[in-house]
Amino acid sequence: MSNQHNVFISHRHEDDALVAGLKDLLKRQGANVRDSSVTSETPNRAKDPDYIKSLLAERIQWAGKIVVIVSPDTKKHHWVDWEIEYANRHPDKRIIGVWAPNAHGCDLPEPLERHADAVVAWRADAIIRALNGENNWQAPNGSDASARTISRIGC
Repeated sequence: MSNQHNVFISHRHEDDALVAGLKDLLKRQGANVRDSSVTSETPNRAKDPDYIKSLLAERIQWAGKIVVIVSPDTKKHHWVDWEIEYANRHPDKRIIGVWAPNAHGCDLPEPLERHADAVVAWRADAIIRALNGENNWQAPNGSDASARTISRIGC
């Protein structure tokens, strides 16, 4: 299994600290995560929606995997929805939801519910297995979640 992963981490800007925490969690387990997402460290001050979409599309196209951090308000964030839908249009992109540490009782964004290859708890081993291709669905506490019908079919 590879320990090098090119990812786009989809998240709300209010969850920027979770992006750094996720990369650190994985690094401590030997996973080298190269991230193309937009954070406060790599800000995007653009206002034009078409321009923002072109920037995001370029970064998503670069990544092999899209990791969506699911926190209490992720479901209400239209840019996260757009990023998931855009990634879904590219069958070579693996879409993985990761429950944030404070995600108990949260709902998944609808596009993630429909298109995710895996949704896992905030645990390095589960995240790394999902990055490496395991289609696992977990609840925020790491227990098995009910099986899902995934609309994406990989080759």
